[in-house]
Amino acid sequence: MKVTSALAACLRQATRDAHRRLDSHSVLRPLISPRLSYEEYTMALLALYPAQCRLEEAVARGLHTQLLDYPLRPRAPALADDLVSMSQSLPVIVETVTLEVCRPGQLIGLLYVLEGARLGSRIIAHNVHRTLGKQVPSRYFTVAQDDDSWSAFWQFAERHCPEQEQMAAVSAASAAFQLFLSGLDECQTTAPLGCA
Repeated sequence: MKVTSALAACLRQATRDAHRRLDSHSVLRPLISPRLSYEEYTMALLALYPAQCRLEEAVARGLHTQLLDYPLRPRAPALADDLVSMSQSLPVIVETVTLEVCRPGQLIGLLYVLEGARLGSRIIAHNVHRTLGKQVPSRYFTVAQDDDSWSAFWQFAERHCPEQEQMAAVSAASAAFQLFLSGLDECQTTAPLGCA
């Protein structure tokens, strides 16, 4: 679905650099490489887990406090299952970046990052299966791939994020990207010891 609204353009433009940094991060970049190793895959999952949990928790909290109904489909449990299946201990979740959800715009910004990540998961899942085989635990990247969550998100966003909330959405989306980038940087720093 091609989204052309002013809100979409605003979010896309404001987060372009953070999105590029995330996509090109040395911990995530191997996920789309034809030479992806099992160790690189494991490191990426370990690095993504804390941020995925925190972002989903913040969105769920925001939906509750804003009294809004949205078909949230958490992927953190699938990520946890993948890590356990790979005999990995779940990383400790430490608060590094605060995710505020006091306004509808903030919720939309967080959902923008959360639902946008689903789109990229399709490409990653294809590469993981091609390079490591279909037997590798990969529910995090494959769960709910056939749904129309991106379209549902934009319909929800247009209803609940008027123009005066756009900057709150941008700020929250930027914080969500920073949450993931901080986790990847931390993992990269501790890579010899593992990301836990």
